[in-house]
Amino acid sequence: MSAVVDFLIGILGYVMRFCYFLLGNYGLSIILFTLLTKFILFPVNLLTQKNSIKMVQMQPELDALKIKYIDDKDKYADEQLALYKKYKYNPFLGVVPLMIQIPIVLGLVGVVYRPLSYVMGISSGNVSVLKDWLENTLGVTDAGNLYQLKIFSRLHDGAAAPAGLGSGVLDKIMSFDMHFLGFDLSETPSFKDNSDLLLIPVIAGLSALLLCFAQNKINVLQLSTGKANKIFTTLFMVSFSTYFAFLVPAGVGLYWIFGNLFGILSMMVTNLVIPPKKYIDFDYLNKMKAQKKAKEEEHAKYIKRERADYKRFFAVENMKLMFYSEQNGFYKYFAGMIDYICENSDLDIHYVTSDPNDKIFEDKREQIHPYYVASDKFLIPLFMKLDCDMCVMTMPDLEKYHIKRSKVRSDVEYVYISHGMGSNNMTMRKGSLDWYDTVFCVGPSAVNEIRQTEELYHTKVKTVVEAGYPLLDDMLRSFEAEGSRENKPPKILVAPSWQPDNILENGIEELLDTLKEGDYEITLRPHPQAVRMYPEKFELMKEKYSGTNVIVQTDFSSTNTVFESDILITDWSGICWEFAFTTLRPVLFINTPMKIMNADYDKIAEPPMNIALRDVIGKSLDLDKISEVRKTADEFIENREAYRQKILETREKYIFNIGSSRKIYGRYVLKRLGAAKKK
Repeated sequence: MSAVVDFLIGILGYVMRFCYFLLGNYGLSIILFTLLTKFILFPVNLLTQKNSIKMVQMQPELDALKIKYIDDKDKYADEQLALYKKYKYNPFLGVVPLMIQIPIVLGLVGVVYRPLSYVMGISSGNVSVLKDWLENTLGVTDAGNLYQLKIFSRLHDGAAAPAGLGSGVLDKIMSFDMHFLGFDLSETPSFKDNSDLLLIPVIAGLSALLLCFAQNKINVLQLSTGKANKIFTTLFMVSFSTYFAFLVPAGVGLYWIFGNLFGILSMMVTNLVIPPKKYIDFDYLNKMKAQKKAKEEEHAKYIKRERADYKRFFAVENMKLMFYSEQNGFYKYFAGMIDYICENSDLDIHYVTSDPNDKIFEDKREQIHPYYVASDKFLIPLFMKLDCDMCVMTMPDLEKYHIKRSKVRSDVEYVYISHGMGSNNMTMRKGSLDWYDTVFCVGPSAVNEIRQTEELYHTKVKTVVEAGYPLLDDMLRSFEAEGSRENKPPKILVAPSWQPDNILENGIEELLDTLKEGDYEITLRPHPQAVRMYPEKFELMKEKYSGTNVIVQTDFSSTNTVFESDILITDWSGICWEFAFTTLRPVLFINTPMKIMNADYDKIAEPPMNIALRDVIGKSLDLDKISEVRKTADEFIENREAYRQKILETREKYIFNIGSSRKIYGRYVLKRLGAAKKK
């Protein structure tokens, strides 16, 4: 290894000697040397820039893989590698500049330590004579790697040169000046002997600060990282640069200072050659950061309230029943059960929500006790210390993330409530319900999925309640109260899902352009998240279809559009069940790539409803058949009664207890908790 280092030092020595011959000034030679190294590294910087852009581009997909395969590290590794190949990303390319920079620094340190050999070109024989003179004549035996600098210093201080030196050697040494701007670059900064050189580490730290500031503004990777990461990187770089320049001769410190400064210039030129904005949607990234910041600021406003509610929750004695809701929108899945419990018992309901504006806070019934707990600081210990008889949630993946089963009581009954009528096995992660004790099943398909999964993986046998879907009952009551009517012209609702490769990303305009040629009233109702992310996209679509029979709807305050429509067009959205089973009207499915959270969904025999019923409650078309949507819509209208009967039969077969599910939900809870009837 030492031979390799010596070889590298020799090469860099020739470069440094050339720089000194060119400029005749040691400090300027080091600066020129630094610039040359940046020039040599520039092609590598271009490769790194391309690689960094690919990393930023694929980061959302990478994050999705981490969630999807949280329980399967081998599968995650395979999918990650496939993603790298798809983007042609090299995970090791980012360290190449560092791998080159380290030997350059080590080589430069060697050159600075041995200026007689590598800058002045003095032969090894003469260097040996001088070393022997330093140790035996002057008695300096502790110089170590600094012996050439000590020789240089003693001769310049007036010590008599040894006999036996070659011709011109002494003149060469005496004519060589290692000072730059008043600093002796051969000396190492010290509080004791060379306090004036302490300015070098200070400037090195400042140059690192400037470099980090520039990186945070223009470096493609730093632009996409969080504030905490940027702060940590800056603190580390400033500290390391200051400390490093304190340990080495000032000449190396000078190299480090200009290395940081030239690094800024190199980044600017790299961005000119390969502009990141050409490949990355920074507006989108900034919007994500702004949303995250807004959430943090919103949460900060409620921290006192959260702390008070957390304490109030644990002040309750003999708690029996607790609900947990991630956000306001989940209340509708609990509403029927809560109403039944309140109507038929005096049981107290403790409702924890992570949404400060949850509508539960508007409920003034004496039995309802709402609490706002959102941050991990309070939410994680709340679940760890949970002391109640039953905990009801719609959130899968208990025990897999931050929400754990109670460590205080092992007999808490954890109950899972479905927030959709589709297949849990396909649309939720593998093992997402393994840690629940009880599952309220929407229909027989959900029961079969659970039992077959338990048998396949030998997991705990859960209590399965043939419960139904109270939200469907509520929608049926509202729909029947309004009364069904025949629209002229027929209304078509286009409702894409919120997932990669949905209809919006796969021929939405071709679909709308085909439909608008027919005698229909068409409404595009994108997912709310899509509108939040890409508002300008939908404004452009509004302009394009202005004056036609196509309406782009971005106001979600009303669900009338859903239930007034005669046909629904979607991809894999769960809205298909609510629409078809409420209105008994058909759904046209566009076969975009499937939404699969569990890659092993097909290991059990029960076919997912999301696949099995696509051509039962309607019809599915591949993406290359979008031109046939109008023909299919005409067919739906002509055969509406036949579809009505088929969907009705399917609903009766696949959904339990239609019209009475809230009673099933409520009765189970009251019976398990031994709650007395309401007086």
